[in-house]
Amino acid sequence: MPTTRTPSRPHGHFDVLDGLPAICRNAVISRCRRRAVAKGKTVWRQGEPADYVVIVVSGKVISWHEAPNGKAGTIGFWGPGDIAGLGDMGLTNVRQHTLKSLEPCSLMTLSFRDFQDLVRQFPEFSLRVIRAFSVRLRWVAQLAVTLTTTSALERICAVLLTLTERFGIPHERGVLIDLKLTNEQLAAICGISRQFTNSTLQSLREQGLLVGAPALILTDLTALERIAYN
Repeated sequence: MPTTRTPSRPHGHFDVLDGLPAICRNAVISRCRRRAVAKGKTVWRQGEPADYVVIVVSGKVISWHEAPNGKAGTIGFWGPGDIAGLGDMGLTNVRQHTLKSLEPCSLMTLSFRDFQDLVRQFPEFSLRVIRAFSVRLRWVAQLAVTLTTTSALERICAVLLTLTERFGIPHERGVLIDLKLTNEQLAAICGISRQFTNSTLQSLREQGLLVGAPALILTDLTALERIAYN
């Protein structure tokens, strides 16, 4: 089955340590503390006091925001090299979202104070963080546009394609999304109901564009792109 795709689209991921000079990279790592997090454990909860960021070393985490009415919206899925928690360095220093592990993770925690010292001392690190912010903002903007200008079916296809940019692995049947993703989580990031997500995924399977559960394999990226973007 064809799996050709168009050039990469925004996916919100940028490795803040990759490419740093050794002296800078080592300085950042030396200020961090290692933290092992078991699968399904919460790293922090929305509303808690915030005083550190995390850099994902291995594994994957999910972040989501819960509205006052109890509804939750998935913000994103983060893997090795991603930094989380920078948005909490505002005036209130309160967690804006919940961060939870999807699988066993190794994290590096860096206090806000040490982070500020490092960005003053190493311009290279500052630039990497700015790039990470830029990439994340582009992803958020693209997601906002998708949620307000496309149909629910188009959103699901667009999000699945975006996930292959970061978590896609070549598979004999197409591209495997290497992410333990539930239908409820997919529904939350698309802004639709779980029931509609269930029926849409089943329809895509019947069309031969998607196989597998819970691990999803996209068998025809070109066809999915026509649905999502055309």
